[in-house]
Amino acid sequence: MQVLVSDSSVLIEIAKREVLDRMFTLDFQFTVPDILFEEELIDLGRYSRQDLLDFGLSVGSLEPEGVATAVAYQDRRRALSMVDCFALALARRHGYTLLSEDRRMRACAAEEGILHHGVLWVVDQMLGAALLSAAETLAALEAMKADPRCPVSRQELALRLQQLNR
Repeated sequence: MQVLVSDSSVLIEIAKREVLDRMFTLDFQFTVPDILFEEELIDLGRYSRQDLLDFGLSVGSLEPEGVATAVAYQDRRRALSMVDCFALALARRHGYTLLSEDRRMRACAAEEGILHHGVLWVVDQMLGAALLSAAETLAALEAMKADPRCPVSRQELALRLQQLNR
């Protein structure tokens, strides 16, 4: 089973659309670094941290070499938080795929050869697995478009909405 290391942006965005429980029924293993689980997953709307664990989220920790990798990422890329660097290091050390909407994290992942996806990819997977109907997907994308704090690219959102409205 493919393992996906998520940053907080993806989990928060999917939680805001109230479909986080459905996301975890996809045929992937979702994981987050322990530091992210403890420090960043504060506001998930109707979902709690315990819900995430009950849904099947795994919490990964880094061995000393992984921590050194995270620190090296942070030294070279000051714009990334240490939590971001832990997610990148976890994905890199184990060959996992990264889920993030942070453009700096995605750029680092690309430079490091780490496969990465974002919120729209997750939504596509849920639509493809019939976990979301076309109408639910459209509503979620419209809500993202209307949300000024949504980190998803406005251009990508517009394109996806155009495709769904055909």
